[in-house]
Amino acid sequence: MDWLGETNDIILDDAAFDKAIADFADLAVQLQSLRDDVEGLLGELKSGFDTPAGRKFIKSCESNLLLPLDRQKLVIDHISSTLSEVKGSYSTVFTEYENLNTAIQSYQA
Repeated sequence: MDWLGETNDIILDDAAFDKAIADFADLAVQLQSLRDDVEGLLGELKSGFDTPAGRKFIKSCESNLLLPLDRQKLVIDHISSTLSEVKGSYSTVFTEYENLNTAIQSYQA
Protein backbone atom coordinates (compact mmCIF):
# COMPACT_ATOMS: atom_id res chain seq x y z
CA MET A 1 0.00 0.00 0.00
CA ASP A 2 1.19 3.47 -0.72
CA TRP A 3 0.68 6.47 1.56
CA LEU A 4 -2.86 7.01 0.20
CA GLY A 5 -3.88 3.51 1.16
CA GLU A 6 -4.02 2.33 -2.43
CA THR A 7 -2.04 -0.47 -3.98
CA ASN A 8 -0.36 -0.20 -7.34
CA ASP A 9 0.48 -3.29 -9.34
CA ILE A 10 3.47 -3.45 -11.58
CA ILE A 11 2.49 -5.20 -14.78
CA LEU A 12 4.77 -6.54 -17.48
CA ASP A 13 2.93 -6.89 -20.76
CA ASP A 14 4.56 -9.94 -22.33
CA ALA A 15 2.37 -9.60 -25.41
CA ALA A 16 3.62 -6.03 -25.99
CA PHE A 17 7.23 -7.16 -25.70
CA ASP A 18 6.59 -10.09 -28.05
CA LYS A 19 4.87 -7.81 -30.57
CA ALA A 20 7.70 -5.25 -30.46
CA ILE A 21 10.31 -8.00 -30.89
CA ALA A 22 8.39 -9.48 -33.83
CA ASP A 23 7.80 -6.04 -35.39
CA PHE A 24 11.49 -5.14 -35.25
CA ALA A 25 12.48 -8.55 -36.65
CA ASP A 26 10.01 -8.02 -39.52
CA LEU A 27 11.35 -4.51 -40.07
CA ALA A 28 14.88 -5.93 -40.31
CA VAL A 29 13.72 -8.38 -43.00
CA GLN A 30 11.97 -5.59 -44.93
CA LEU A 31 15.04 -3.37 -44.71
CA GLN A 32 17.29 -6.18 -45.96
CA SER A 33 14.89 -6.75 -48.86
CA LEU A 34 14.98 -3.03 -49.70
CA ARG A 35 18.78 -3.07 -49.58
CA ASP A 36 18.90 -6.10 -51.87
CA ASP A 37 16.54 -4.37 -54.33
CA VAL A 38 18.62 -1.17 -54.34
CA GLU A 39 21.82 -3.18 -54.79
CA GLY A 40 20.24 -5.08 -57.70
CA LEU A 41 19.11 -1.86 -59.37
CA LEU A 42 22.57 -0.35 -58.98
CA GLY A 43 24.03 -3.50 -60.52
CA GLU A 44 21.77 -3.07 -63.53
CA LEU A 45 22.76 0.59 -63.85
CA LYS A 46 26.48 -0.24 -63.75
CA SER A 47 26.43 -1.75 -67.23
CA GLY A 48 24.95 1.41 -68.73
CA PHE A 49 27.17 3.74 -66.73
CA ASP A 50 30.54 2.26 -67.67
CA THR A 51 32.37 5.58 -67.92
CA PRO A 52 34.51 7.45 -65.38
CA ALA A 53 31.56 9.71 -64.52
CA GLY A 54 29.19 6.74 -64.42
CA ARG A 55 31.47 4.79 -62.07
CA LYS A 56 31.69 7.86 -59.83
CA PHE A 57 27.89 8.13 -59.85
CA ILE A 58 27.47 4.44 -58.95
CA LYS A 59 30.06 4.74 -56.16
CA SER A 60 28.20 7.78 -54.85
CA CYS A 61 24.91 5.87 -54.92
CA GLU A 62 26.46 2.95 -53.04
CA SER A 63 27.80 5.30 -50.37
CA ASN A 64 24.65 7.37 -50.08
CA LEU A 65 22.09 4.57 -50.40
CA LEU A 66 23.58 1.26 -49.29
CA LEU A 67 25.74 2.44 -46.40
CA PRO A 68 22.86 4.20 -44.56
CA LEU A 69 20.67 1.11 -45.06
CA ASP A 70 23.43 -1.08 -43.59
CA ARG A 71 23.77 1.23 -40.61
CA GLN A 72 20.02 1.36 -40.06
CA LYS A 73 19.89 -2.44 -40.15
CA LEU A 74 22.51 -2.59 -37.40
CA VAL A 75 20.37 -0.28 -35.26
CA ILE A 76 17.18 -2.26 -35.88
CA ASP A 77 18.93 -5.56 -35.13
CA HIS A 78 20.36 -4.07 -31.94
CA ILE A 79 16.94 -2.81 -30.79
CA SER A 80 15.38 -6.21 -31.52
CA SER A 81 18.01 -8.14 -29.57
CA THR A 82 17.90 -5.62 -26.71
CA LEU A 83 14.13 -6.00 -26.44
CA SER A 84 14.55 -9.77 -26.22
CA GLU A 85 17.16 -9.44 -23.48
CA VAL A 86 15.12 -6.86 -21.57
CA LYS A 87 12.01 -9.01 -21.73
CA GLY A 88 13.89 -11.87 -20.10
CA SER A 89 15.41 -9.60 -17.45
CA TYR A 90 12.16 -7.91 -16.53
CA SER A 91 10.25 -11.18 -16.49
CA THR A 92 12.60 -12.42 -13.78
CA VAL A 93 12.37 -9.18 -11.81
CA PHE A 94 8.59 -9.11 -11.85
CA THR A 95 8.27 -12.80 -11.03
CA GLU A 96 10.50 -12.27 -8.00
CA TYR A 97 8.49 -9.16 -7.06
CA GLU A 98 5.30 -11.22 -7.18
CA ASN A 99 6.89 -13.94 -5.04
CA LEU A 100 8.07 -11.38 -2.51
CA ASN A 101 4.64 -9.75 -2.39
CA THR A 102 2.99 -13.13 -1.83
CA ALA A 103 5.46 -13.99 0.93
CA ILE A 104 4.86 -10.64 2.67
CA GLN A 105 1.09 -11.00 2.44
CA SER A 106 1.12 -14.54 3.81
CA TYR A 107 3.45 -13.42 6.63
CA GLN A 108 1.06 -10.56 7.54
CA ALA A 109 -1.94 -12.91 7.57
